[in-house]
Amino acid sequence: MVSLVTGMVIGIILVGYLTMAGSNQRAVARSEAWNATMPVIEAGIEEAMAHIHRNFPTNAESNGWIGSGTNVLKWRWMGDGIYLVYISDTDTNKPVIQSYGYMRLPLNNTYISRSVRAQTVLTSVVTKVVFADESIKLNGFSMSTDSYDSRDTNYSSATGQYDPAKNKSGGDVGTNSEEAGAFNAGNSQIYGTVSTGAGATVSVGANGSIGSDAWHDAGSTGIEPGWSNDDANVPMPAVQPPFMGGAFMPTGGFVGLNFYNYILGSANYQLSSFGGKVLVTGNAVLLVTDRVQFSGQDSIEIMPGASLKLYVAARDAAIGGNGVINSSELSTSFIYYGLPSNQSLSISGNGALAGLVYAPNADVQLNGGGNVYGAVMCKSASVNGTFNFHFDEALKDPKFMGRYTIVSWDEL
Repeated sequence: MVSLVTGMVIGIILVGYLTMAGSNQRAVARSEAWNATMPVIEAGIEEAMAHIHRNFPTNAESNGWIGSGTNVLKWRWMGDGIYLVYISDTDTNKPVIQSYGYMRLPLNNTYISRSVRAQTVLTSVVTKVVFADESIKLNGFSMSTDSYDSRDTNYSSATGQYDPAKNKSGGDVGTNSEEAGAFNAGNSQIYGTVSTGAGATVSVGANGSIGSDAWHDAGSTGIEPGWSNDDANVPMPAVQPPFMGGAFMPTGGFVGLNFYNYILGSANYQLSSFGGKVLVTGNAVLLVTDRVQFSGQDSIEIMPGASLKLYVAARDAAIGGNGVINSSELSTSFIYYGLPSNQSLSISGNGALAGLVYAPNADVQLNGGGNVYGAVMCKSASVNGTFNFHFDEALKDPKFMGRYTIVSWDEL
């Protein structure tokens, strides 16, 4: 009887232990699967962000994304997990991402799930008059920066042009570089701030000055305290081709007594080589694949009320000659977009350039002199001559060059 009772007690204890161990194993397995769903969810959000940056809003249903009401969705296996991710496109300036992660539990074929909603906002990349990913060298004899706002007659002329009597000290410059001497201001008069990457240094000539209106008005040189920082970290997303087929080849002809090699109206155009005398009469979009070369008497003339978005895939581009004659002098009327294959851009001549140059993979060199109304964003910048840079704050509108940023992240 003692042996029987003892065996029963041991058996009960053993069953209890095994039950507890099995329960603990299932709890651990479920916890591991629960935690493993989050990387799956994050992978879905990352794919959604890449899709938004490349394809929103015009090609939302592409690359395997399919429409579902006011959303586009996609799912993908990741090992034993699956993510299902939705993007709401009801507001293309604030797409909402909702990502579901499913992970299979070990020992059975059931799945557990979690979901996260991420709110995104389209923000502008263009925030400074000159910004480079690498070095900036202002080697000119006399240069200055300031800002204005073509949208506001308090800070521009009645028709949106730069008015020196209404300028602002927003001619900020910056670089992402963390190298010593990343920014060389020379003897420039910068009415604005200077930003660099962590640890980089700013070099200012004996007569150079960086700071506010009051700092300059007092005849101060060097950098005004608080007007320089080393926390620059500005991502410059790659430029995507403006269209995939369906473009026209422009033709030329006489307008009055003047002959133009190309006349661009309101349409999508594509050329392998771009140069000569060009007249823009409408809202034109032009993709150039192989060569951009303007010299001698060449020019790009943009009529009042017209605009040109120039997408350049050519490795090297040179805009010289009579340059870009932007009749309205509105920076928003001429946009130069350098695709990833565009590695260099040379702008030369004396006169005015009104527009935005956005070429994140290009070394940009400006030679000559004159006024630049707009902004320059590039890989590196070298300025030689006498230039005055006037940042048009209207270019801060994300429609000119924006990127999506996650502003909130909530698990549902």
